Amino acid sequence: MSMKELVEILQTEIPEKLVDEIERVEGAPHFTIYVKVDKSRDLIKILHDNAGIYHLTTVTGLEIPDKEFRVIYHLQHRDEETEKEVPINVIITGIDINKPTSPTMSDIFVCAEYYEREIYDFYGIYFENHPFMERLILPENWPDDVRPMRKEYSWQDIKEITLSLAKKISED
Repeated sequence: MSMKELVEILQTEIPEKLVDEIERVEGAPHFTIYVKVDKSRDLIKILHDNAGIYHLTTVTGLEIPDKEFRVIYHLQHRDEETEKEVPINVIITGIDINKPTSPTMSDIFVCAEYYEREIYDFYGIYFENHPFMERLILPENWPDDVRPMRKEYSWQDIKEITLSLAKKISED
């Protein structure tokens, strides 16, 4: 699919009510799409099924302190005319800071399964309908209520927890 066709899909096949904003970087084939959490799955499905976007490079979590969490799906589209990669960042907004949940995209992009588990580990964002929403990186004895990437924890807090766990393991 060419860049022109991708732009057409972004302009015509994505209902206006579905996205909050689409930014295009001037002079570069690069898009950022903002979408509310409750509409995010519909958007990702359209990008995958209608725009032929099959490559997910990574997923990242982000905390906007005292406001919300965000999840960013970093997608790639290959422009067939120029044979260049076109980055498309889908930023899911409006994830409740007190009960952070977002729909899983792992059935659309299989590799999202691991990235979503990592975000769950570090931010505590629960991905609904995820096939295996369990810890991925943190040790089994890590405190359930401590999410090390959240702004409420300082590096000193995380260091103390880590040293305490390491000491406990060495004593056992």
